[in-house]
Amino acid sequence: MTALRLLVTAVALAISTSAHADNSARRSITKLFAPIAKQATVATVSVLCDNKKAVLGTVMDKSGLILTKGSELKGVISVRLSDGTVYDAKQLGYHEPSDLALISIESNNELTPIAKFADGSAAKVGNWIAVTNLDEEPVSVGIVSANVRRLFGEESIIDNLNKGFLGISAPSQESAEADGVIISGIADGGGAALARMKVGDVILSVAGKSVKKFEDLKKILDKYKPDETVKVLIRRDDTEKEINVKLVKKAKIDRGDYQNTLAGELSARRTGFPSVLSHDSAIKPFECGGPIVDLSGNILGINIARAGRVETWALPAEVIRPIYADLKAGKYPVANDEKK
Repeated sequence: MTALRLLVTAVALAISTSAHADNSARRSITKLFAPIAKQATVATVSVLCDNKKAVLGTVMDKSGLILTKGSELKGVISVRLSDGTVYDAKQLGYHEPSDLALISIESNNELTPIAKFADGSAAKVGNWIAVTNLDEEPVSVGIVSANVRRLFGEESIIDNLNKGFLGISAPSQESAEADGVIISGIADGGGAALARMKVGDVILSVAGKSVKKFEDLKKILDKYKPDETVKVLIRRDDTEKEINVKLVKKAKIDRGDYQNTLAGELSARRTGFPSVLSHDSAIKPFECGGPIVDLSGNILGINIARAGRVETWALPAEVIRPIYADLKAGKYPVANDEKK
């Protein structure tokens, strides 16, 4: 171990065993991490959509192949390298379960260095990690808070949690032959409650699109934001009526989600991943998509979601490798309505 890594380890150990790892202490670790994270920093790019910062990306191949967080890709894609140059990019594939997208740029020069991964399982709870950016210093540092784990329950379901919500619940078992979604519960403060919808109402369509099961409803609302108004056709008893419903944030109807958002905006897609490595680095949603490194400079994975008030999730390297190979092989092409 080099003298520098010994110094960082010693400082990190002193901080992690103190009562509070305050902001000034974390800033000190951030500066010390810079030379260790140098390779990962150069392998990190900024992905722009319609010339606006959208997310980070991780350089996977010297020919210009880059992995990033696919659900953030909207509009015309370009990539800014660590030297400041900007290139047009195109999306080659998308793996929805992991939310990883493969994009490419055409550069006259080979991209170096490229990401070299160690297993995320090597990251032990309590170990320090850094989130790289295009700058010399990491954008944030943190501590591994949980080992690589699978997601269960609601966390395992793919959804856009930043969309607009009606604030209803429906029976978990619904027949594909049903002619609508039966409301079994209405959340206080939700759009449905404010529009005076009732338990037992049957939702027949939203924004002019018919719904037969709750999954249909979720897909339609995925394109709408909180505070937008949609027309909802319901059947109450034997009468059909159309109601204007103002959608709300999930945090308004879910106390747990409200508490999670107190430290800032969360990623829209923050569920449904194959498995994740959890750490407490404070990053913003647009800072996902880049690598995380440990004190030895090993790239442990790619940040995939700002998931909670004190929790960021990364896809571990052992999950990324086979997905990247499949994306390169063209096994997950971009659907026509996703092409940029």
